[in-house]
Amino acid sequence: MQESRLNKSMKNTVIGVMGTLLNLLFQFIARSIFIKILGEAYNGVNGLFSSILTILNLAELGFGSAIAFSLYKPLYNNDQKLVTAYMNYFAKVYRIIALIVTIAGIICIPFLQYLINEDLTELPFKLNQLRIYFIFYLANTVSSYLLAYKRTVITADQRSYIVSISDNMSNVIMSIVQIVLLLVFKNFYVFLTAMLARTILNNIVLTFIANKRYPYLSEFKKVELSKEQKKNLFSNINALMLHKIGGVAIFGTISLVISARVGVVSAGIYSNYATIISGVTLLGTIVFDSILASVGNLCVEATDDEKYRIFKRIDFMGKWFAIFCMVCYVNLFNTFINNIWIRSDGAHTFEFAVVVAISLSSYVNFSRKSVLMFRDAMGLFKRDWYKPLIEAGLGIALAIGLSYVWGIFGIILGYTLASIFIAIPIESYVLFKYGLNKGNGMFYTFKQFIRAIFALLLSIGTYYLCNLFNVEGFSDFIVRLIVSFIVSISVTFLLSIRDDNLKYYFRLVKRIFVKRTK
Repeated sequence: MQESRLNKSMKNTVIGVMGTLLNLLFQFIARSIFIKILGEAYNGVNGLFSSILTILNLAELGFGSAIAFSLYKPLYNNDQKLVTAYMNYFAKVYRIIALIVTIAGIICIPFLQYLINEDLTELPFKLNQLRIYFIFYLANTVSSYLLAYKRTVITADQRSYIVSISDNMSNVIMSIVQIVLLLVFKNFYVFLTAMLARTILNNIVLTFIANKRYPYLSEFKKVELSKEQKKNLFSNINALMLHKIGGVAIFGTISLVISARVGVVSAGIYSNYATIISGVTLLGTIVFDSILASVGNLCVEATDDEKYRIFKRIDFMGKWFAIFCMVCYVNLFNTFINNIWIRSDGAHTFEFAVVVAISLSSYVNFSRKSVLMFRDAMGLFKRDWYKPLIEAGLGIALAIGLSYVWGIFGIILGYTLASIFIAIPIESYVLFKYGLNKGNGMFYTFKQFIRAIFALLLSIGTYYLCNLFNVEGFSDFIVRLIVSFIVSISVTFLLSIRDDNLKYYFRLVKRIFVKRTK
C-alpha cells in the first residue's frame, strides 16, 4: 500500500529536522574551534571562496530543478524507462558542467588577490597558499557534479529523508574529524581535506542507495530522451537559467561584495551570522523540501481549489516560522556569538543596525519560500523569467551604492530592498495568476509588506523589552530567548486565532497524537 503524501512529508520532515539539529550542534562546535585556532581571516576566505564557487555554479543553469520537475509525472505513473531516460541525460549534462566549472575555476586562480580589500602581507597566509586553498574548494564543487546527480531521483520520489540521513551523518562525521584534525595539526589544509573527503564519500553512498532502490536505472542504460522531450526540458531550462543567475547574484555575492568593499575579515564576521541563519533556515527549509515532491505530485492531479487550500496552509506555517526567527535573530545574535559560541568581547559581531538588516533580509528570503515552492512544483519558471535579472541588477547596484554611505549595513539593505520591491510582487503575481488561478496576487503582496513591517517592529520592540532586564553573559541569552519565544508566539497566535489554517494545524496535531497514542 502506497504511503500518503502527508505521511511521506511528515517522515521527510521529522527525520530531516532531527538529523539537522544534531548536524548543527557539531557544525557550531567545529566553527568555534576553527575561528579560535585559525582566526577570522581564514573564516573570511571560507566565505569568499564559497561565493566565488556559487557564481561558477551558474554553469548548472538550473538543470537539476528542471529534471526534478520533469520526474514528478513519470515517477507518479511508474514510468521506469522515462525516469531512466531523464537520469541518463542528467548524467551526461552534469559531466559537461563539471568540466566547465573546472576550466572557469582555473581561470579565476590568477585573480584571487584582487577580491580581498586588505594588504596580503597583513594576512596569515601567502598568495600561493590562497590559490591552493581555492583548488580544494574547486575540487569539492566539481566532485559533487560528477557523483551527486542521483540524489535528485530520490528527492523527486518524495523520499528526501534518505538524502537528509546521508547528508547529516556525513556532516556530523566530518565535523568531528575536522575538530580532531584542527586540535592536533592546527592547519587549514587538513580541514579542507576532510571537507573534500566528506563530499566524495557522501555522494558515493547516495549513488549506491539510488542504484539499490531504483534498479531499473541500471537496466535501461541506453534509453534516451526523444527530441521533443529534450525540447520541453530545455524550454524550462532557458527560464531556470535566468532564475539561477538572479539567485547567484542576490545570495552568492554578498560575501564577495563585503570582502571587496570592506575587507575579508568583515566577510568572515558576516559568515558567522550567515552560518547561524543557514542552520536555522535549514530546519524550516527541510519542511519545504520534504513536501516539495508531494506538492509536485499533488499538482499532477489536484483542482485549483485544492492547490490554493494547500498553499495557504503551507504559507501560514512559513510566515509563523519566519516571524519567530526574526525576533530571535535580532535579540539573540550578538549575545549568542559573544557569550556562548565564540565567546569574545564583541570582536566577532556587528552593531545593532547591521544585525537588524541581516535579520530582516533573512525574514524576507524565507517568507518567499512557499510561493517559490509552488512555482517550482507547477513548473512556472517561464512566467517570471525577467524577475531575477531586474532583482539582481537592482540589488547589486543598491548594495554597492549604499556601501559607500553605510558600509555593511548598506550592502545588506540594498539586497533586501531589491527582494521586497521586485521579487515578492512578481513572484506573487505569477503564482496567483498562472498557477492558482486566483487573481493577480496584489492583495497577497500587500499582506507580505504589512507582515514584513510587523515582523520588524515586533523584533525591535522585543529587543528593547529584553534590555530592561539588564543582565549579562549566559543569563542574558536565556532571558532574551525566553522573552523572544513568548512574545513572538503569543502575538502571532493572538493575531491568527480565528484563522482556519491555525485550526487545521490544531486538528492535525490532535489527529497525530491520537493515532500515536493508539
